[in-house]
Amino acid sequence: MTEKTQYYSHVRRDILAHVPKGVHRVLSIGCGSGCTEAELVARGVEVTGVELNPDAAKIAAQAGIKVICGDASENSAALAAGPQFDCIIYADVLEHIQDPESVLQEHIRFLAPGGIVIVSVPNFRHYSVFSQLFLGGHIRYTDAGIFDRTHVRITTRRMIEEWFAGVGLAVNEVEYIIYRRRDQLFSRIVFGLFREFLASQVIIVGHRKGASPPEAGVP
Repeated sequence: MTEKTQYYSHVRRDILAHVPKGVHRVLSIGCGSGCTEAELVARGVEVTGVELNPDAAKIAAQAGIKVICGDASENSAALAAGPQFDCIIYADVLEHIQDPESVLQEHIRFLAPGGIVIVSVPNFRHYSVFSQLFLGGHIRYTDAGIFDRTHVRITTRRMIEEWFAGVGLAVNEVEYIIYRRRDQLFSRIVFGLFREFLASQVIIVGHRKGASPPEAGVP
């Protein structure tokens, strides 16, 4: 397994926690090697994944995931050929896409009435961005995280919410992911007042306007 494939080989429990109960069909954009999606397959959910990396796509297919290998913005015909999806997942994907709002707009055509969209993105309001860019005067790029050198878009909670509004999605909930224990403790002490600056990632869940959102939780 290559280093690039290993990067996509972990289960996102934080994402699974937002998948509604009773979903039947899930579309995962940028599914990697399918570790997260395999958890859904084991629960009887039919999962379709779109993955650009062919090595990761092969591993995902072995987990019972229907994989479309290719660019997320170029597979509409293949997605349109099947039934609609109850849930669409973008787990740290949109920041790698040149025009993420257009991709969202295209994909929600395949979202069933009442279906939801789960988006996880790095949070560029994190204090490390201020520290490096404004205090240090430069950014040190890394292989993963907020400063991943492959990012082509800056992402924040507000930006994702604006994209949602632009494509007709209403926001159900927002979760701030704070990894460092000292930051978690500080956030609790100040009653979450600065969580948007302490969170390394943000998860935003939305649904089509005019439809009631389903209950969250893995079946």
